[in-house]
Amino acid sequence: MIGRYLYVDVNATFTNPTRNLLPLAFLKAGDVRFFGPGHVSSDCLARGLTSFIEAEGPFDLVISNTLVLFSDSDDPARYASTLLSAYAYSGPNEDLLYLPIIAKQFSSLSLPRIAILLENDFYNWTAREADKILSSADYFIGFGEEFSPLRAELPHLAEERFANIATDVWTEFSHRYRNRVASLLHFVSDAEFVISPLSSRASHWSVMGVQYHARGVARDGLKRAGIDPVTDTRLRKVVSLLKKTRLMRGEKRWVQKALNNSFAARMAATRYSYTCGSGLQMPIRKFFEIPAVGCLLVCRPFKGFEAAGFIDGVNCVIAEPDQLTDLHFTLTAEPEHAEAIARAGQALVLQRHSLDARAQDLSLILEAIAAKRFEGSFWRDGQHQLREPALRSVA
Repeated sequence: MIGRYLYVDVNATFTNPTRNLLPLAFLKAGDVRFFGPGHVSSDCLARGLTSFIEAEGPFDLVISNTLVLFSDSDDPARYASTLLSAYAYSGPNEDLLYLPIIAKQFSSLSLPRIAILLENDFYNWTAREADKILSSADYFIGFGEEFSPLRAELPHLAEERFANIATDVWTEFSHRYRNRVASLLHFVSDAEFVISPLSSRASHWSVMGVQYHARGVARDGLKRAGIDPVTDTRLRKVVSLLKKTRLMRGEKRWVQKALNNSFAARMAATRYSYTCGSGLQMPIRKFFEIPAVGCLLVCRPFKGFEAAGFIDGVNCVIAEPDQLTDLHFTLTAEPEHAEAIARAGQALVLQRHSLDARAQDLSLILEAIAAKRFEGSFWRDGQHQLREPALRSVA
């Protein structure tokens, strides 16, 4: 029997595509209804979440995220303004003022409550965020303990500008509440896959995205060797400047699409792409985007890299950023071997980190929670698995 689930969110898109794909992933995972600003009418919002559940239910469980659950600001109008500056939202702006009320109603529901955290940066969480999410939800979907290292385990953290504000709060949370954490990773849509051989691509290397320290070293090293890597277009910097000078107010969907399309097209025109998860070793989305567009993924791995299914020399290449010049000549000397690795990486992402794969993972999690048999989940050798319930002694 297909479960009935309620997803409470703001109907708004973000530059990171994971957020924008989540509603579709939930629709593929079960019978899902949506509630929140932009999803229902202003009158429906005014009647409240509880009223919606009574009218449209019953539901097996209810899901939300920190965009809603962290909205309990002393100044709802300011919170709404901050949201509008970062997300593209097309509903009535005044409907965003209902968010603190919705968050309070969500927290008091007797249904199993799930917080999905895939669009969160956990590195700067404090006890406040941990306590808030713990009081708002019963289960949590995010990076599990296998993907969440402690600061003491991060040899390159000191190289990053944000090193002094990184905390162990989420890592400790994911360990302490492992039986309530569903461990999931980013995923890509079918439209992000590009089928073309490496030999047809105009450029050899790309180093895309935020220039964490390792990426900067990689980019500069390639340039010194006379290999000019493809990087982000200037459009991103122009948009940032327009927003800072208030010549552009808020996010625009066409801007988000233009940025993401440009990112994907530039990367798809290259053969090998280097990335990292910063000194935090985060499993960022680029680890899945790069193989999806058919590039050979070259990287400093994230924590839990093998658990997610990546194998050095089989479906990716692990390398330090100062090793790329030598690696370049190795890869260009063995084009068929490089092609095989790139194809294997794309196959891994298609099978285990695509939209359909993640919908199957979500379905497994939601069904277990609805059936009251969920004890957490984890990844091993590229497979997402439910944790077996602990054996209870019988007197």
